[in-house]
Amino acid sequence: MKKVDLNMTDSDRKIIMDSITRMLSRREHAYAELIRKLQQKGFQTNAFVPVLEEYREAGIQSDARFAEMKVRAGAAKGQGPGRVKMDCQQWQVDEHLVEQAIQENEIDWFELALQVRAKKYGIERISDRELRYKQMRFLQYRGFYQDHIEYALSVTEE
Repeated sequence: MKKVDLNMTDSDRKIIMDSITRMLSRREHAYAELIRKLQQKGFQTNAFVPVLEEYREAGIQSDARFAEMKVRAGAAKGQGPGRVKMDCQQWQVDEHLVEQAIQENEIDWFELALQVRAKKYGIERISDRELRYKQMRFLQYRGFYQDHIEYALSVTEE
């Protein structure tokens, strides 16, 4: 299975593999993120792409696992699905993989939006239109969709 670039020495290959392994041992990385980091380290793209492809084919690097990690981390930070999708788009993760990760994590985005609102503003009834818009903009910024926001604003203390 070993694919060898004729211009690359075994030493170069070992250095590239070591660098990729160190990055992936710390946390999941998207394929595009690894490319950027390896380029920043000064590696030639044509030297590391075949090695990176081997990692991908062996399942060591996975954009699907990266998307799952981003969904869990985003929810833990109080971010909605829109924000998570934007973060994943930044690293060119396939939107289908992100949607799948969102579905599989079974996060109640409605309740999360309510919790985020309650933490920042409380859940008192909103009579002031400006305050309502302010809370809506805040939840939109956090990446919640309109139906999540409407739910979060509709629940009030009695």
